[in-house]
Amino acid sequence: MDIAVWQYLLYLKYFGVALVMLVVFAFVYLRITPARELELIKNGNIACALSLSGAMIGFCITLVSSMLHSVGMLSFVIWGVAAAVIQILVYFAATHLIKDANAELLNNNVAVGVLFFGLSVSIGILNAASLS
Repeated sequence: MDIAVWQYLLYLKYFGVALVMLVVFAFVYLRITPARELELIKNGNIACALSLSGAMIGFCITLVSSMLHSVGMLSFVIWGVAAAVIQILVYFAATHLIKDANAELLNNNVAVGVLFFGLSVSIGILNAASLS
């Protein structure tokens, strides 16, 4: 199997753009959520690690679908931005399901972290399927 140089460059282009979108998504997510997730995770907060991981996985699931179904780079980026908005909205919707959810995450309530993880991944799967 031979891979043409242009195919390899296209792969690098999509991978690079997706990686940048993931970093930007994580940065924005960390800035708008009230908890200081990275600091809490560094100190062993599993609930925050689960919540953040679920958001990133849910976002990446949609990015994969967008890569597969987009007609070009612009379309891919637009769907990526839409996926980011959806994942952030999922976080805020989830905080309304559980009373004092942010405080529960801060206090390392793993059950709340798992719920947030599951919601984020579930919505990411639905969002990805909607692109097909």
